[in-house]
Amino acid sequence: MKKITCIDFETANPFWGSICSVGVAVIEGNKVTKTISRLVKPHPDYREFNRDNIRVHGIKPEMVADAPEFDEIYKEIKPYIEGSVVAAHNTTFDVNCLRDALTIYNIPIPSFEYICTCEISRATWEGLKNYKLGTVNTFLGHKFKHHDAGEDAIASANIILKSMEKNGVSGIKDLAAKIKVKMGKVKEGEEYVLSSVKAQIKKADRFDAREITPEHTDFKKDHPFFGKELVFTGHFESGMSRRQAMQLAANCGALLSNYVRLKTDYLITGNNTAESSKTRKAKKITESGSEIKVITEDEFISIINK
Repeated sequence: MKKITCIDFETANPFWGSICSVGVAVIEGNKVTKTISRLVKPHPDYREFNRDNIRVHGIKPEMVADAPEFDEIYKEIKPYIEGSVVAAHNTTFDVNCLRDALTIYNIPIPSFEYICTCEISRATWEGLKNYKLGTVNTFLGHKFKHHDAGEDAIASANIILKSMEKNGVSGIKDLAAKIKVKMGKVKEGEEYVLSSVKAQIKKADRFDAREITPEHTDFKKDHPFFGKELVFTGHFESGMSRRQAMQLAANCGALLSNYVRLKTDYLITGNNTAESSKTRKAKKITESGSEIKVITEDEFISIINK
């Protein structure tokens, strides 16, 4: 049975790689067997503390002045990450904090699976007013200091253990299968773009789909996208911007929309894009009887080239 490593990071500023605190709680069997809580001095290039971040976690520059940097801390937590199932309450943030920090220190990103304890909470206990870490653990009777990385990691572990108990399973994969929560995977050697760069790309991709017009009108009317309404979501890992992808679609005679609706024919998602609000809406519409084809970036490029 794989061990489960719950992680939590606090950051000095909005860049997710500016880690200033690390928390780890390792689950083996049906209990937490190891905990780690460390202050971290952020990388020299990302060391400036943002007052909004300080307001959240209370960590100030002078508190980490003599702390080790992340490359040293990683030596301690590496055995609990590699080959484990990593869990966090909002894995998008914590997993990308880890990948950002490893990238800026030129440390290879290892392979591991991951799962979100927020999603586990939603699938296990219906009807809570929200599924924030504090709300769920208050419901479970677990008291902790929120935004203390070590205590947050333990709180995430508590959710997993209580959900396993409620669902009568002893393994994380059995739990995920029973409550239908998707597990993600990070692959060793996989190309990774820093979250700050992704944010810049995403900002550049914000525009009205109606701005995109065909560069010609000599359409192939038998093309799969001709006359079909397409919506795009997520970031394309190929390096193609969303605007470029939309232009290719428009040049095939596709109709472009900003929103998923009953008239939508295709929703195109980035290869590694987590489920978005557009994806969830497409699923709801499909369940009601109006089919929307959800395809990946690779499938889109394959169809475009027909």
